[in-house]
Amino acid sequence: MFQLVDKPDHKELGISEKQLKRILAGKKAKPKVLVKNISDNVFTVGIVADTHLCSTHEKLNELHTFYAIMKKEGIDTVLHAGDYLAGWKVYRGQENEVHTFGAKNQAQYVVDNYPKVEGITTYFISGNHDLSWWTLAGIDPGELIAGQRPDMIYLGQYQGEVRVNKIKIRLMHADGNAYALSYKAQKISEQIPSGQKPQLLLFGHWHQAFYFFYRTIHIMNCGCFEGQSSFLARKGINPIIGGWTAEIRVANDRRNTILSFRPCFIPFF
Repeated sequence: MFQLVDKPDHKELGISEKQLKRILAGKKAKPKVLVKNISDNVFTVGIVADTHLCSTHEKLNELHTFYAIMKKEGIDTVLHAGDYLAGWKVYRGQENEVHTFGAKNQAQYVVDNYPKVEGITTYFISGNHDLSWWTLAGIDPGELIAGQRPDMIYLGQYQGEVRVNKIKIRLMHADGNAYALSYKAQKISEQIPSGQKPQLLLFGHWHQAFYFFYRTIHIMNCGCFEGQSSFLARKGINPIIGGWTAEIRVANDRRNTILSFRPCFIPFF
């Protein structure tokens, strides 16, 4: 039996003597379900990057198949992290691996050939291949494409943000490569101030597919829809062909917290 040395103290805590005995005896309260972590607010987005249309290595059949899968899955939003077209003079010898020439002609090829599926909207940014035309001729193909394709919403050069079902998503087209799949994305993520972090961060450029969770950010390398060019071959890079779907469960709170994130990569061989 417990003997209380000073009874008034436990009364000041607002608990009874019986309750205090239970606490001192180490008896745990019955587990409870954290209701705030349960939500029926679930949606799914599609994710692609580096389609490189106008390249002789483009994977147009695979890209259209991916969009057909999105339609079948009932997905209405696809996010594209840049390099939607091949561009010009991005690397030595690229002119031998492009089948459509000129900024406006390449933009028109995207307008005519990029998947157009009823009910699906694509949000996209420009990457270094797209903006080679900006450097060479002051033409931003993203503006030309969005002007003719109302189902394609242009978010800007190299990066852009969009909110889907109140979730803050940032698309970035990075540069360079690293010795590990996650390294560059991790270092970039570390430089984002806490008050400015997106909830989902999508990277284009590396032609690789990878997902990890870091600093409460869901981070993805988006894959690609271009085969191995001579440039990638020289670099020893084997591109990962395919795109992602991401099922996102959102809390019913003021921060729209992501309670669960279920990525699924759809590969093509």
